Amino acid sequence: MTKGAGSGDSSFATLDGLRGVGAIMVVMGHSLYFWPGIQFPTGPVMVDIFFLLSGFVIAYAFEPRLSAGTGIATFTAMRLIRFYPLYILGTLIAFAVIYTALRDNGDEGAAQAIWQLVPQLVMIPSPPQLQTPDIYSFNNPAWTLFFELVVNLAYVLAFRLLQNTRILALVVVACAVALALTDFTWPGANPGHRWDSALGGLARASFGFFAGVLVFRVVGSPRKVDRPRSWASLLIVAVLPAYALVPTVVETQAITEFVLAGMLGIPLILAAQAVQPPKILEGLFLVLGRISYALYILHYGLVLAAIRLDWRFNMPIELKPLAGIALILVAASLAYVAERYYDRPVRKLIMSAMARSRERRKQTAKTSAE
Repeated sequence: MTKGAGSGDSSFATLDGLRGVGAIMVVMGHSLYFWPGIQFPTGPVMVDIFFLLSGFVIAYAFEPRLSAGTGIATFTAMRLIRFYPLYILGTLIAFAVIYTALRDNGDEGAAQAIWQLVPQLVMIPSPPQLQTPDIYSFNNPAWTLFFELVVNLAYVLAFRLLQNTRILALVVVACAVALALTDFTWPGANPGHRWDSALGGLARASFGFFAGVLVFRVVGSPRKVDRPRSWASLLIVAVLPAYALVPTVVETQAITEFVLAGMLGIPLILAAQAVQPPKILEGLFLVLGRISYALYILHYGLVLAAIRLDWRFNMPIELKPLAGIALILVAASLAYVAERYYDRPVRKLIMSAMARSRERRKQTAKTSAE
């Protein structure tokens, strides 16, 4: 979610469109309760596409800085600053919904929920000892952030070695093998969000991220982007929902998801980075990119709240799709407002504070030297 895709930079606007549409698909996948008769049999592949996108964009944004000497601490701080403000907002929204439901039902788990919240306040997963099978028991999608941060750390630690593209390619192949094992070990289970499939989540994040970095290298590690404008960008973005609708059964779930993520995901990113949308679509694609992370990390609590409201008021089944549409519109609106008026200002304040701190340290060091 760095500059270059989703932050107002139009360098790769088609990637922005992919990211935004993918986030909408995730919201729909988590709210199928409101879409009777609709199924997304391969919907979990959206997460693998996000990891691919992240690898490409992180390489575009950070490889020159890492080559110039940006350290591990600076890189990690920048990633945490990018993730945390919206993460904590989404976590608190989901916690409020879940805690209220538990308390209203007189559930003894309400007290346990508070203990589960404590580590999650600082982006640390709740350990299974706190009676949660989920890595993040409130804001479930946050498991992807955790594994992305782990893989980001591995990337920066091994950056000097991974500058050799052949070595990077070998890493991608090894991660592809791990991904294949993951898909066949937890077929159809969307591994990663539970403790019993945590290794699967690490395999998905590793393959997607490093494959995205490899795509960036393959296309020449562009620093300046000059891509032709084409309506093909709309077709590329429209392909993404089809990824969630590939028919499959339990027996073929593993191979289907591996092909989509491991073999078709890379060509999708290659195609998306190669073209820019027509001017008439560029603004829409950029907005989709800007709100994508906010929509992804804020929607879960809203979905839980909407389902709880439906249980209370027992909506007629024919009205549920309307409620589903309303939910997506509300979530997208919240994402837009939160990204523009909360996330950006908060991150700017943090970066300014860090800059002032660095300046004070320089002044102190200069004074001491004199």
